[in-house]
Amino acid sequence: MRHRHFLKGLLLGILCLFLFAGQVLAIGNPDSVSIGDAYVFRDVLEESDQLYFVRYDANYDPVPDEDPEETWQVALYNSADELVATRPLNYYQHNIIAVYLTAAQALEWGAAHKVRIMGMPSVFGTLAEGTNMRTRTLGPSDYEEAEFLGGIMLTQAGILEDDWEIVLLDSEGLLNTAGSTFFLQAAPGLSAMAPEIFSVTSSQVNPNYTSYNQTYREDLRSNAGPRVQDVLDGFTAVVPVSEDWLSFWIIIFGFVVFGGIIFSGVGNPGWAMIGGFPFIVGGAYIMGGEIFTFVAVVVVIMAVIFGIYFIMGRF
Repeated sequence: MRHRHFLKGLLLGILCLFLFAGQVLAIGNPDSVSIGDAYVFRDVLEESDQLYFVRYDANYDPVPDEDPEETWQVALYNSADELVATRPLNYYQHNIIAVYLTAAQALEWGAAHKVRIMGMPSVFGTLAEGTNMRTRTLGPSDYEEAEFLGGIMLTQAGILEDDWEIVLLDSEGLLNTAGSTFFLQAAPGLSAMAPEIFSVTSSQVNPNYTSYNQTYREDLRSNAGPRVQDVLDGFTAVVPVSEDWLSFWIIIFGFVVFGGIIFSGVGNPGWAMIGGFPFIVGGAYIMGGEIFTFVAVVVVIMAVIFGIYFIMGRF
């Protein structure tokens, strides 16, 4: 039995190796690979940070079915040819990509660092310059301050627009919706680095304000009648609260008493709450004024509590 398990495991391992080998050779080398422009910007989001921007062309005809994020990448090497960062490409063909370094990760400014558009070693196995890899050594003219980021991005958009035959800029020369999509995919956070290059659509809302009359509230107030009003006036003369708050607490107290009477008879808090609702509404109608609004809120709250109680009681 052990030998059988061993042989099965061995065959499975060999099968996985063949599958992996097939994946390595699946995509093949591009027709050409090149780097059009490469720039480094600093102080884009924080002092001393860096944004490495590359316009590249990983040219395939036809375009592979494999996802470029799984086969190609941009790689950043320092002047000592040590790998610093990598990021998968979003697209094949002529496109753009960027790598952002925080101030803590930033490299020596103005040095001969390298950017590479390259196939992933795990996919291609062997990489060769000009075949499935292209390297650009950065020179002094490739280093720019953050104030030039927006203008250079718009220039790059114009280059892509001419090649793609897709409109990326609006009538004012700013990135439209399509342009914003591509550039934010290439450089996430670009809208915070150079917000001035994005087209912004704004509209003004002119609300129609409705002037509500207070007739109904005043009618409720008149429902209280002189006797109820005298009682309220007498209480407010002794208790330092407003007439509306006093009415509110009288109604709540009455609800508790009325609900307690029902509960003592049926032993069910749900029926006690239902029976107390008419007292709340009727009391609010009699007391009138602003208290009707307060009580309406209480009714809603009590309805929610009852709903929860009713539902939980079924579990």
